[in-house]
Amino acid sequence: MRCTAVFLLLLFFSSCSNRTGIPGDIIPPDSMRKIMKDIIEADQYSTQFIARDSMKRDKVKASQDLMEVIFKIHHTTRAEFKTSLNFYESRPDLNKKIFDSLMADANRRKPELYLPKPVIKTGKTPEK
Repeated sequence: MRCTAVFLLLLFFSSCSNRTGIPGDIIPPDSMRKIMKDIIEADQYSTQFIARDSMKRDKVKASQDLMEVIFKIHHTTRAEFKTSLNFYESRPDLNKKIFDSLMADANRRKPELYLPKPVIKTGKTPEK
């Protein structure tokens, strides 16, 4: 009887937990998606340009500075982002929505990446 009561009590508390809500100290999914999109783009920039820049001595610091700029733009901190990222990683249902949205955005933007670049004509002919 006692085991049954404990089981029912645990069942009651687990069914009453708020699995759809997001705690107040967590970045909302839409904002998280925007931050992650900017971080992905900054990572690509860092990989393609900063890593190859011979004038940049500390490439890791340059990448970290870029991340700090992103956090400042989105009015958050690295700690808040990490806490939120850990939360979303523990909630695959919410994490999937964020990454599906990022993937849909990337697929929408893909055709513009493959458009031919416009040729700028200056009116001058190259000297020989």
